[in-house]
Formats: sequence, structure tokens, C-alpha cells
Amino acid sequence: MFPVSLSLRPVILSLSKGGLAAIALTVLTLAVGAPRAGLAQGDSGADFRHAQTLFHDGKFAEAVAALDTYLAANPRDARALVLRGDAKADLGKNEDALRDYNAAIGINPDYQYAYVTRCETRLQLDDAKGALGDCDTAIRLDGSDAQAYEDRGDVHFAREAYDLALSDYDRAVELGRSTAYLFAARCDSERLVGKRDRAHSDCERALALDGKSRRALWANGRLALVEERYADGIAHLNAYIVQNPSSSTTAYYFRGLAYNRMGSYRNALDDLRTYVQRTPDDPDGYKERAVANYGVGDKTGALADLGVALRGYRKDANSAQADRVSAMVKAINAGQAPTP
Repeated sequence: MFPVSLSLRPVILSLSKGGLAAIALTVLTLAVGAPRAGLAQGDSGADFRHAQTLFHDGKFAEAVAALDTYLAANPRDARALVLRGDAKADLGKNEDALRDYNAAIGINPDYQYAYVTRCETRLQLDDAKGALGDCDTAIRLDGSDAQAYEDRGDVHFAREAYDLALSDYDRAVELGRSTAYLFAARCDSERLVGKRDRAHSDCERALALDGKSRRALWANGRLALVEERYADGIAHLNAYIVQNPSSSTTAYYFRGLAYNRMGSYRNALDDLRTYVQRTPDDPDGYKERAVANYGVGDKTGALADLGVALRGYRKDANSAQADRVSAMVKAINAGQAPTP
């Protein structure tokens, strides 16, 4: 029996605030392999079947231990290496997982799913170039694999190639893939390339499929903010943050921005303090926090934040934002509210 690898792993995408920032996502990978050279066939033994059961029950550490035993006797079973790699990836041991995928591909260079799952792991390790190569290979080996297109879309998204990401997400949908994650990712891409009408439909569908999907909540929140539907954006970001506050750093920034635009400066200040504490080198956080400080009557704090923001923008050679901050300083000194 050939393995069905059902991998629930946290995918971390670190992008600019225009896209997705440090967001933990859950990708559901369903891979069904046909018999291939280099993979043990027929009765693979109780050890392997036991490891499969442990994996599908979410007992990843126990699955790794069982696969260690199995692989000691069957070191060239590529499917077992990939399954162990997936279990390690689900435990957050991506470097170890990568070694297992490499070994499996060395045994069977045409093992299509191995490239799919290695693409995902390389992206988590910030190796976008390597991830892209793996997803390209997976698609070359099986052009009907919707998961491979979705994963390549994620790679393009991470590289801020949003048009290419959208094309791959479209193809994944055409091939029949239908998950909250995919429609949310496509919504984000559509927003970023200016196709908001399509984005609305996909964001709504993502939430309909899974109202608790963090990816769907994020995409809906960002779309709402771009359209100045701040109350809606805050509601989505509230639901996003409460699920995992420690992995919601950029969401605090955008929720703080939304509170500022609604005049809820005290709430904005709380969020932006969190963001600045976690991301002290981002001048955007200081600029936005200056608005909140001014809103609660702390002119001195606002000017101090703008000073830090100005130095940051100048260091980044961002003259447009540096000029914007200078104008905000002048406004405050003239007794006027700063406009970010």
C-alpha cells in the first residue's frame, strides 16, 4: 500500500506589509503516490504501517521513531524517507526534514511528491529559489497536481511576484482544488494586483469554507482596510490575532492603523506599542504610533516617534516617506493633527 501523506504544517511567509508578513498558515498536503522505482512495494511490514497510522493520528514524534526503526532495515525506501521528512516538518524540524527529502530524491529522482513537499519546506527555510526549482520540477513531472501549483503560487507570493502567484492559484482552482487557504491566498494576490472585485468573491468563499482560517481572516482584514472598511477590518484582525497572538505581529500594526483611522487612538496605541516592541527597526511602526500618541494628547511622544521614523526612512533612502514625516512634524509644531 502506497502512502497517503496528510501533512498539516505551519507555513511561515515573511513578506513586506504590502503582502503577508510573518504569518503562520496551515497547508493541507494530500499526496497519493503510484508505485515507483526505489520505493518498497507490496507488504512493507508492520513497522511502516504502524508509522503511517501514527503520522495520520498526528503523533509525529512517535512516527519519526517508528520510521527510524523501519529505515534501519529498509534504508532505500524513498516513501518512508519522505514520510519521515513530513513528520519532522510537522514538528518544526525543517532542516532534518530537508535531509530526508534529499535522500529520497537521490534514490528516486522522479518521485513527484517529494519535490512538492521539499518545495514547501524550502520556502519555510527562506530558500525561495530552491523552492521554486522544486515546484517547477513537481509540475513538470505531473502537470495535473493542483497542490504543486498552489505551492508554487506561495513561492511567487513570497517573492512578491503577485501576478505569477495569481496565475498559479488560478490553475490550482481550475484543477479542482478548493480550500479556504487557496481562496484566501488568491484573494490576497488579487488585492495586490488591483483586482478587488475578484478578491471579494474569493475572500468570501474562503471564510465560507472555514470561518476560523487564519489565512482567510488575514486576507479579509487586509482587503477591508484597503477599502477603508475599518470596522470590518478590525473584526477580522481580532479573530486572527486571538488565535495566536505571538504570531500576529504585523496584524497588530494593521489593526493599530485601522484604530487610528477610526479615531480610537487608545486602542491604536496599545497595538502599535506591541508592534514597535516586536519590530523596533521598522519606521512605519513609529510613524503610525506618532498618530496615536498625538491622538491621546502626547505631543512629545508623537514627535519622538516621528524622529525615530525619520531616521529610519533616511537610512532606507526612502525620501518619499522621509518627506511625509517631516510634514507631520511641521503640522504638530503648528498645532495641527499629523496626517500619515
